Amino acid sequence: MKSNKVSFIFISRNEGKQKTVNMHYRFFIILKAFFIICLLLLVTSYIILVPRAKKYTAYKEKIEEYQAQETQLKQLLHDVNEMSQFNTYMRELIGLDLPGNQNYDALMTAAAGRKDDLHLSTTPELAPVSGVITKKFMSGPRRHYGIDIAGKIGDPIRAAAAGLVVFSGWTPELGNMVVISHSHDYITVYGHNDRLNVQERQRVKKGDLIALLGDTGYSMGPHLHFEIWHKGQALDPQNVIPEYKTKN
Repeated sequence: MKSNKVSFIFISRNEGKQKTVNMHYRFFIILKAFFIICLLLLVTSYIILVPRAKKYTAYKEKIEEYQAQETQLKQLLHDVNEMSQFNTYMRELIGLDLPGNQNYDALMTAAAGRKDDLHLSTTPELAPVSGVITKKFMSGPRRHYGIDIAGKIGDPIRAAAAGLVVFSGWTPELGNMVVISHSHDYITVYGHNDRLNVQERQRVKKGDLIALLGDTGYSMGPHLHFEIWHKGQALDPQNVIPEYKTKN
């Protein structure tokens, strides 16, 4: 007669004893099927979930990379927006409104790339010329992004700080003009000069002779028009240059 039970014999190594466990055959088949199903589920889960986990990790890394790039982009846009006012203003002065003219942009890029290689004393602090301030700084619709210092034609104009000359030439409004880029995002502008003593891409130290005071461009008499810009914003030179702070 065929038995409907399954026997499992367990033999102890140390004592040499054996133990027999009887199990109904049908229950054994169910238990066997259960373990096979569990094994299949485990293998299937490994095959399906592991690649998905790797994809999730890759996606997460990509998202973090995109977030970092987005942060950098926002900072870049912020910097560009800060410089837009100055760039627009300088293009109007220099006459670079025609499409495709990249000379000024190239000069500014060159200046930005060499900021760390400039001489010391790069923050504007020296009065480029001594004299009476005939017109003060004004913002808004009646913009006057600097101060006018009266003098005699031929008076020496000196660099307010060390930097790199990014423009030296003629402009319709400010006549013979010099623009110097300094470290820490400072830019100084010197207008209405009679003669220019520096060339573009030339390095200058604080106090170097860069021009001679004149009456060129739209001018009502010999004077220097002097501007200070920081991160795209015009500053009142009387709040920056110690010698001009004491003048009314």
